Amino acid sequence: MQKGLERAPVASRGSDTTTGANAIAAVAAWCKAMQNGSPIIQGLRHVADAFAADLAVIARVGHGNDESFRERAQVVSFDRRANFSAGVEGFRFSAAEAVCGKYLATCKPGSVWNARTSEIAASPQLAIGLRHRQLLELVVIPLEHHANRSDFLELYFPRYETARKIDSFDLIGGTLSEAWKSRQLGLLSNSTLRGRRASGREKGGADILGVENPFRLSRAEYRVCLLLSAGLNNAALLDELLIGAATLRTHLRNIYSKTNTACQAELVQRLLSGRGRQGAQPGAGLRNNVA
Repeated sequence: MQKGLERAPVASRGSDTTTGANAIAAVAAWCKAMQNGSPIIQGLRHVADAFAADLAVIARVGHGNDESFRERAQVVSFDRRANFSAGVEGFRFSAAEAVCGKYLATCKPGSVWNARTSEIAASPQLAIGLRHRQLLELVVIPLEHHANRSDFLELYFPRYETARKIDSFDLIGGTLSEAWKSRQLGLLSNSTLRGRRASGREKGGADILGVENPFRLSRAEYRVCLLLSAGLNNAALLDELLIGAATLRTHLRNIYSKTNTACQAELVQRLLSGRGRQGAQPGAGLRNNVA
């Protein structure tokens, strides 16, 4: 087991609930999902249930020098609170980079990385998500590395786990990784696309630039979307808004998160497809409903 950060032994909540039978069943469900025999979220749920995790995530994280690869992790999650509680939005973040650090692109597939959530240098959005769900500990298992991105399985717990339970992941990490490498082509991309479509349906197909501001964009974020819908490129945005490139990237990341889009190309497509522009009047949402 690898540790993202050194930590002292922690107290157990009692006897470990994970059994060999549960782990075997979880691995079987995972392998079935990898071959598209069942939805990928079902494989995540079985792994979460076997180890009593509140949250299970598959995340594709960019590590190239190109900023576009690092705009946002591609995430599929089984979120116990979101899946069983009305009005709770699903978890869409990754802690892999915060836990694995400089080894993000080189950590051994199937290895186990463990940390307390209070000890990792989480982004503000990730920190809010962890705090809101009262998650205290996590395990990250690298699944596969690509030229400019890596895939991870992440499990989050609402309590501090025993070393024995964390060590049990070493028994299945390699199998989970090998099954992931032999998965059906496009499995993650198709799953995240379905998730984004479902999120859009939950918001009633709301227009990004609708007067009711359904995605709770800030005034600056709304203006960025409005200008993108008018056909301005990034250079023109900087001139029009009188901001720097770093500020624009921050606005765009926030917009991606709020609108559940993966990148600027997808955002622009939605803005120009009619979903983002239908019924929107320039500045209408700015008057009353911008957060």
